[in-house]
Amino acid sequence: MTTSIDLFPRAPLTQADQALQSSRDSGFDLSAAVGELVDNSFEAKANHIRIDSHRDANGSIVELAVADDGIGISPKHLAHVLSLGFSTRYGSREGLGRFGMGLKLASLSHATRVEIYTQPLGQQRIYFCYLDLDQVSDHSQTDLFVQEVGEWPRDFADLLTDPRSGASFNSGTLVVWRNIDRLQRGGRFGLSIDERMQELTKFLARAYRRFIDKGLRIELDSREITLHDPLFLLDNPRVAKKFGKELRSSVVDQGYFPIDGHQVGWVVTLLPAELRPREGVGGRPTKGREEFADLYIPDNEGRISILRNGREIYYDLVPRLYPGGKEKIDRYIGVEISFPASLDEYFQVRNVKRGAEPVSKLREQIRGAIKKPIVQARRDIRSFWDEVQKQERAANGDQHLPAHEAADAFEQTAPAGKANLDTSQDAVQRELNELLQDMGVDTESADATNQANWVRESFEKRALTIVDAQWPGKDLLDIRHLSGKAIVKVNQRHPFFAEFVVPLRAMAAVDPEDLNVAEVSILLKKLETGIDLLLMAYAKAENMHADPEDAYGELRTYWGVFASALVREALRRSE
Repeated sequence: MTTSIDLFPRAPLTQADQALQSSRDSGFDLSAAVGELVDNSFEAKANHIRIDSHRDANGSIVELAVADDGIGISPKHLAHVLSLGFSTRYGSREGLGRFGMGLKLASLSHATRVEIYTQPLGQQRIYFCYLDLDQVSDHSQTDLFVQEVGEWPRDFADLLTDPRSGASFNSGTLVVWRNIDRLQRGGRFGLSIDERMQELTKFLARAYRRFIDKGLRIELDSREITLHDPLFLLDNPRVAKKFGKELRSSVVDQGYFPIDGHQVGWVVTLLPAELRPREGVGGRPTKGREEFADLYIPDNEGRISILRNGREIYYDLVPRLYPGGKEKIDRYIGVEISFPASLDEYFQVRNVKRGAEPVSKLREQIRGAIKKPIVQARRDIRSFWDEVQKQERAANGDQHLPAHEAADAFEQTAPAGKANLDTSQDAVQRELNELLQDMGVDTESADATNQANWVRESFEKRALTIVDAQWPGKDLLDIRHLSGKAIVKVNQRHPFFAEFVVPLRAMAAVDPEDLNVAEVSILLKKLETGIDLLLMAYAKAENMHADPEDAYGELRTYWGVFASALVREALRRSE
């Protein structure tokens, strides 16, 4: 038996001021914080969720509100909603919430004052409660209390209406963050305000994709959020608008496995061929390559989407899950893991529902499930691209298509050529006819018309053209400079091409599954030596001149500069 001793001073369970100030750094970024409010709105059976932000003259966000048309909050519970640890669904594994900390910590992570207005279903009254950290600090607010107010706050009242019909909501809740001090414009570190809002848009579109697909309407700053499904299994209005039809991924494989009496689901998809028509398309958007920028395809690269009760809580890399590590090609592969909240401990879900880390045994099961379909998806993508490239090369005889595309992009900003700018049209035609002969093209043959046309079109549209040709002698290549342009003829009879390049091309055309590892290794070693010999042969050629630095120094520099730029362009296009 114990007895209470009153000789010593007692202490409160919490120091309200310090505790609330400390809670401001609880791990919520803007997306995670707003997500907590959206979760609450969905749990309240909302059909519409409207988010709006107000900025000051400097562009900083100073107020943000989230309104919904849900069932509202009972006035007997309203004050407790802002009390740390309180939740009518505390410990529940049925919905999106669980811990009773989300709304409070999320709000305080960005603002010093949070207000809640609510009109419960079936009532005409509007009730109000608030928490203000400044007032807690000066002890003018010592508890939470509910007031009845006559109307919604005027600065956000328009959010409590249906954006399409203009009719007022019959019930709902409005949460307002005021005195926001964590979204200042011009901060030295982190994302800008606009970047954070863009991230929030992407987060809402992706995290609530299943809910949006079933009719939930989310609006941010007067713009409706359209869903984004990284697996491309759901209808996406942006895809339909861009292509005039819905595009769906193919499911490579899917399934379930049991954990502690519950099911963990997994699915691996291969994005539609229209989104990966050929290698280099669908990469990170740059000037001239914005084809699918708004579909966020590069974001997929190596990422796993993890859904808890249908709501995404994680979209990022999970170490050691992709076989052999992530590859650039993985951006065209969708991987989704879904689980019920009853398995939170196995995914190590915390009170900030922005993260999941499967325990080691679960990680092994996930890795085992998705390994084969990911390998198969990679194989399918490469096979498709190889076939596309074969068809393109067969159509015009261009055996150097990737190099031409890189050179074309490089020439958009490269200095123009100056050699033989005054070449006459007759001289150009004579050179092109001679080129066709060296290539073995019979200009009188109908079968060779396409190839002959391609050569002429290539010369007309591009500054640099490279073709395969044959002629007797020891020349490695022949370069014709015509009207500031250059045509490179590669002598296929030369030992360097015959022994190294031709076998390499033949091997590149073989399906990866059919390659012989020993043969690949032998050829790579030969090629390594061949490149060394090629450079040494160039050095020997320079050495035949009495003053090579004066004769070739500038040439060598330009060669290095342009080689570097062209290689970077080729690598960028393959991203």
